[in-house]
Amino acid sequence: MFYTIITVATVLATLGITFNYIAHLGTIVKIGKEGEQQGLSIQGAMTRFFFATAIIELVPLAVIIITYITVERPDAGTPVLPLVIIAAAMFFGVSQVLMRMRQPMPEEIKKQVRSFSLLTTQLITSIPIIAVVFMFI
Repeated sequence: MFYTIITVATVLATLGITFNYIAHLGTIVKIGKEGEQQGLSIQGAMTRFFFATAIIELVPLAVIIITYITVERPDAGTPVLPLVIIAAAMFFGVSQVLMRMRQPMPEEIKKQVRSFSLLTTQLITSIPIIAVVFMFI
């Protein structure tokens, strides 16, 4: 039960951040091509992304910590299947970011999109790393 809860929370956080990135990247590229959208600039879209990501990460992180504190961890063996699932979710998220970072966009926003994408990659990998550490503590 311990590994299952941590794995589900990690996958939800990773996929949530990934799809949040995809949605906000579309907005950022649209703003770069057409100008401000309803008073929203590129910085405003990034700020919305980071607030949404904080909310997305909050619940799974709390679930991981509460599970670590309250649920007894099994003593038998290494959790191979949960580790594979977590690695697959992390790989999916990072690959989506790297693929979408290379989409055609105006030259003037490429640096901002690259920085935004690299920060997102770090956010996507942070929860799985935390989960793996909690599995082996």
